[in-house]
Amino acid sequence: MQQFIIEQTNNDKEWDEFLLRSSNKNILCHSIFINNLKKKYTKFFIKKNKEIFGSFFLDTSSKNLKLSNELIYTPLTFNNFLKKPIASINTEKFEIINAFKDFLIKEYKKINFISDYHLNDLRPFYWHNFDQNKKIFNTESVSYTSILDLEDIDLKKGFKNSIFYKNLSVRIRQQYNYSHTRKKYFFEQNFDKKIFEKIINKTFKRQNLKPDFDINLTLNILEKLNKHDFIKMYYTAEKNNFLSFVVFGHIKDNALYLHGGRSSDEKNDYSLTFTLLEGLLDLKKKGIKVVDLEGVNSPKRGFNKFGYGGKLKPYYQISNLI
Repeated sequence: MQQFIIEQTNNDKEWDEFLLRSSNKNILCHSIFINNLKKKYTKFFIKKNKEIFGSFFLDTSSKNLKLSNELIYTPLTFNNFLKKPIASINTEKFEIINAFKDFLIKEYKKINFISDYHLNDLRPFYWHNFDQNKKIFNTESVSYTSILDLEDIDLKKGFKNSIFYKNLSVRIRQQYNYSHTRKKYFFEQNFDKKIFEKIINKTFKRQNLKPDFDINLTLNILEKLNKHDFIKMYYTAEKNNFLSFVVFGHIKDNALYLHGGRSSDEKNDYSLTFTLLEGLLDLKKKGIKVVDLEGVNSPKRGFNKFGYGGKLKPYYQISNLI
């Protein structure tokens, strides 16, 4: 049986085509996103008999693989496992992860990386420890994200009659209903760099924090993604006062929450809840089935996002201890 091999690729067309048919489509893996980051990443395919089964991108400028300060994770992307028995899927996925693990051992002295929640089988790393009879790989930390199933929204029956609405927390439902009945909001879907920058700066200012990412670089990437219809930005205003916004990156029927902000700290300002839910309804209309809310790890942010009724999924930081 021919083993998986790993090949470097510079073919962005082939890279993006595989991403589009993969099982874990993620906008962070698109060549437009990767190629416009400050750090240069190398792209790789995992192949068997010339067929692509997986892909990943990593910083290869050093023998020490460090966590990215530009990305929350660098995913291992898997091929689509449609029409295969569960036993075959589990075996194939294990072999892909094992090939990835072998590549890390061969190419790096020190290893520290985070993938997305689809890399949920850590046996290749721990079985390597068993084979070597010592603890080499270790789970440094566990993070969590919330996955929303937009197929639970039934537009024909009405949003408030849908399973999705019933799974919202009482707090989120109250905030959304208050915004609908007591506020005269203007809601729009449009990518606007000025609105993004204005609200994001106000968001950090009211939290007494400095932006933890390069706003200009982010806007440059978002602008390029927008030209190819890979993002959706939604914002809410009241009397020409822009209150909140959210940005989703999307590939086919999968979307990822990228950014959001709210300019006011007023007690009854629930505009961000309103913007997010109205945005989800629009994504549903556009054919999106799954939304990764990303970022349910800090107490305040995690508590808020988990109120939208998503499924909690863990993802892992793996390192070696040599």
